[in-house]
Amino acid sequence: MPLIDPTAKQLSFQKYYHYQPFCKDRLTTILLDKRLFFSDPNDFNDPWDCKPWFDYRPMLEDPAQREQMIAFLRCLVSPEMLANPLRAVYEDRLRRDNDALVKEVEIYSRGLGEQIRKRRVYCLSVLPDSTLMWSHYSANHRGICLEFDKNNALIEKARPVRYRDTYPEWTPQGAVNDPLELILTKSKDWCYEREFRIMGSLLDGPTRLHDNFVILPDGALTAIILGCECKDRTEVLSIVKEHAPGLLVKRAERVPNRYKLTITI
Repeated sequence: MPLIDPTAKQLSFQKYYHYQPFCKDRLTTILLDKRLFFSDPNDFNDPWDCKPWFDYRPMLEDPAQREQMIAFLRCLVSPEMLANPLRAVYEDRLRRDNDALVKEVEIYSRGLGEQIRKRRVYCLSVLPDSTLMWSHYSANHRGICLEFDKNNALIEKARPVRYRDTYPEWTPQGAVNDPLELILTKSKDWCYEREFRIMGSLLDGPTRLHDNFVILPDGALTAIILGCECKDRTEVLSIVKEHAPGLLVKRAERVPNRYKLTITI
């Protein structure tokens, strides 16, 4: 049975946060044009992220799983290719030749990975005060963090990342039952991020991509938080005043005598 991930709409968190360096043009695009930049998975800092590698061992150990994989691969090709006499030769080789099967699984891994990395992703967290998140994604606390309300057609679609102790035993035929797992699974080393993701789409709807951007619904952005080392407060306030008057600007501040941040207005 596939795991059914709750969406932000179904969970109790009301606010979601996106950390980023401060860039005048990028912030202006968000406030003026109401567009969010969705990231290329090729740029992610986790070398396993969105790069699934399928395990050939279950097929080597279990003839039934080998047949399931062959049947799955058969579904991916055209009727003309299936009617080609060489198709039967190819499938018979996958049944009898372990090296051929291993090679085919590796080819499928690379091909699907390339397709996944053509997608675009927007990453969120439920934490506005994570020291590590500010350090890693907001220019060592010199950047900003965007605060979003979940009650809109875009942010409500965010899904939680699944953190695992061990690498999943993925097979080509098994992954089709839970394709989101390939995009939402990360090592537990990253669990401090408390990450949620929105996947961009080429189809009509709130997640439709326009180049690498998705339209931000009115009212979705509720505040901008300045990092505790941010030196650009005056410029941020000027951009907000010009393009989004009334939008809250908060600040992350160090708590005296504690390794902790607090968010103030």
